[in-house]
Amino acid sequence: MTQQMMVDETPVEFAAGDSALVAMLRAGFEFGGCLCLAGDCPHCLATVDGVAYVRTCQTKARAGMNIERQPLDQLPPLPANDQPADAVTARNLFCDVVVIGQGAAGQAAANEARNADRHVITLDTSDGQEVIGVYPGPLVVARTEDGMLHVHPRKEIIVATGAAEIHPVAPGNQLAGIVTARAATQLVTAGIDLGRVVAIGTPPKEIKAGIKAGIKAQSVAGELVRFEGNTHVSAVVVREATGSERRIECDTVAVALGLQPRDALVRMGAGLNIRAIGDAARASDIPPCPSAGIVCHCSNVVVDDLASVCARGFHELELVKRATLAGTGTCQGAVCIPHIRSFLTRNGAPLQPPFTARPVTRQLTMGEVAAGAFHQATPRTPLDAEHRRLGAQMERMGGWWRPWNYGDVWAEYAAVREAVSLGDVSTLGKMIVSGPDALALLERLYPTRVETIRPGRSRYVLLLDDRGYVLDDGMISRIDETRFTLTFTSGGATFAELWVRDWAES
Repeated sequence: MTQQMMVDETPVEFAAGDSALVAMLRAGFEFGGCLCLAGDCPHCLATVDGVAYVRTCQTKARAGMNIERQPLDQLPPLPANDQPADAVTARNLFCDVVVIGQGAAGQAAANEARNADRHVITLDTSDGQEVIGVYPGPLVVARTEDGMLHVHPRKEIIVATGAAEIHPVAPGNQLAGIVTARAATQLVTAGIDLGRVVAIGTPPKEIKAGIKAGIKAQSVAGELVRFEGNTHVSAVVVREATGSERRIECDTVAVALGLQPRDALVRMGAGLNIRAIGDAARASDIPPCPSAGIVCHCSNVVVDDLASVCARGFHELELVKRATLAGTGTCQGAVCIPHIRSFLTRNGAPLQPPFTARPVTRQLTMGEVAAGAFHQATPRTPLDAEHRRLGAQMERMGGWWRPWNYGDVWAEYAAVREAVSLGDVSTLGKMIVSGPDALALLERLYPTRVETIRPGRSRYVLLLDDRGYVLDDGMISRIDETRFTLTFTSGGATFAELWVRDWAES
C-alpha cells in the first residue's frame, strides 16, 4: 500500500520502508553531487517539516511529510511561519559500556561486554538512534524520533561506525547521477532504474549481476578525469593505462574510490576511555591528488582554493580548514578530508591526521540542543509587589527581577543627586563566615584591617584578586569576635562565593 508525502509542493508516493530520498529518486527528483545514502555527504539535505539540514537518506518517508529540497550552493530558506515547536524531551541512561554502531564488529563488541557481566547500551542509526556527539563526563548524546538520549557510560565507549566511501573530486562532480558503489547497490535493490551505468573502481555486486544479465552497465578501468553533462551526467571520461582518454556515455556513474573510517566520534572523545573497532579503526585510503573540481560541497571550496592558500604558506590541515572553510560545513569534513590530505601531501607536506572533530556531527534544532536543560526561574525580592504597585518598570538584572525605573528617569536622577535614594538590596549575595580562623581569613581577602571593625559595625570593602584587581565589592558586618556577615554584588555573588571558599580551603 502506497502513501503520499509532499516534495516542493508536489505529491510523491512512497512504499513502506522507503527513505525520503529513495522515494524522491523513484519519483524522478534529482540531487546534484555524489549520493552516498549513508549520511556522510551533504547532497541529499532538505528542509523536512520546517526543520532544515535534514539528511533525507536517513529519514524514513511518512505520510504527510513536507519536504523542501535545498540547493547545494544556497542556504535553506527561512520558514514563512516561525511557530514554536513541540518541546523535546531528554532521557538519561546509565551503563557500563556504550557501543555505537551495530554492524558485525559492534555486535561482537556488545556481546563480549555482556559476557563480561557489563551493562551494555547499543546505539545505531538504522535503529533510529543517531549519535551526534561525545562529551566529557563521559556523555554520549543521540537523537531519536522520541527525543534526545543522554547516555552515561561508566567504563568505556566503543565506536563501531564503519567506514565511509570516498567521493570523487573532478570537474563535473556537482552533477546529478553520481553515486557511490554502496549507494548504487541500495538503489538497485530498491528497484530504481539507474539507466546506463558506468562503474569506476570495484563495481558493487548488484552492478556485476546486472552486467552478467545484460543490463546496460559496464565496469571501466582507469583514472577518473571528469564528468560531463548539463545538470545530469551524460558521460564520464577516464584516463586509461596508456595515457589516452576514453569517454563513455551513461546515465549513472557508480564510483568505488576507497574508504575512510568514520572516526569523528573517536576524535571528539580524545582523552576519554573511547576506542574504535572494525572499519572505524582502519587507516584511510588516500585518493590521487585532485587537479580540479569541488573539494568541499558544503562551503563550495574548489581545488584552486586549496592551491591558493597553499601558495600563501598554509600547509597545515587545521590552517587550510580555516583559510578555505573546507570541512566546516554540514558533513564536518567527511567528504573533503581525504582529498585535502592528498593535496597537501602532493605539495610537500607530510601526511597529516584528520583535523579536530567537534560536536555536533549533525545539525540540531534549538529544542534538541536544549533538551534536558532547565532555565531557573528569575527570583523576585520581598519588595517585588511593592515595586510594581508603585509603577516600576521591572527588568532582569544580576539574576533577579529588579526595578529599572519608575517612569520619570530625570526626576529619579535628580533625587539621587540632590536628596536621597533607597535601594532594594535584598538581591545582594550574602555569606556568613564564622569560626576561630574567620578573622585571619578575612584579613587575607580584603585590603583593610578587619580587626578594627567593632561588633555591630560594618565597613564597605573591595574584594581583590591576587594581582590587586577588583573582583567585587560589598560590606563586612561584624556580629561578634568570630562571626562576620559578608555581602557581594547581585551579579558577582556566585564568583565571589567561590573565591572565598577557595581561600578558606587553601
